[in-house]
Amino acid sequence: MSRVNWADTPNRRLRTLNARRQTLDAAARGFTLLEVMIALAILGIGIVTVLELFAGNLRLGVKASRYTLATIYAQNVMSHLFTQDFLNDGEESGELPGGYAWRARVQEIHPDEDRSRLQPNRQNPTDLFHLKEIEVRVSWSEGNGEQNLVLHSLRTLTEQPVQ
Repeated sequence: MSRVNWADTPNRRLRTLNARRQTLDAAARGFTLLEVMIALAILGIGIVTVLELFAGNLRLGVKASRYTLATIYAQNVMSHLFTQDFLNDGEESGELPGGYAWRARVQEIHPDEDRSRLQPNRQNPTDLFHLKEIEVRVSWSEGNGEQNLVLHSLRTLTEQPVQ
C-alpha cells in the first residue's frame, strides 16, 4: 500500500502550477526570429513554385492555341485546293493574319513509272486518272525560332478516255 505524505501535497501543486505558468509564458512570448525566417522561406518557396506552375500553364495554353489556329489555316488551304476542278503542279504561297504564312505544293505521282506490269500495246490504266500529292505547310514565328505545321493528302483527278 502506498503512503501519501499529506504534508508534501501543497508543494506538488505548486510545482505543477509553476510548470504550467512557464509553458504559458513561453507561448505568450511568441516565435523566435529564426522560426519566423524559416517559415517565411518555406512560404516563399511555395509561392514561387505555384507562380511557376501558372506561368507554365499559360505558355502551354498560348502554344496550343497557336497550333490550333495553324491547323485551321492549313485545313482551309487544303479545302480550297480540293474544291478546284484541276490542280496544276507547282507551288503557291501567301500570308495569313496573325503572322502566319502558308505554302502549298502540288505534284503528280506516277505509281508505275516503268510500266513493267502492263501488257504491250495496252493503254496504262493510270493514264485515265492523275494522282496528285498535296502538301500544305503553315509557319509562324514563336520564341527564338520558326514553327511549322505540315498537312499531306492525295487527290485523284480523272480524265475521260478519248474515243
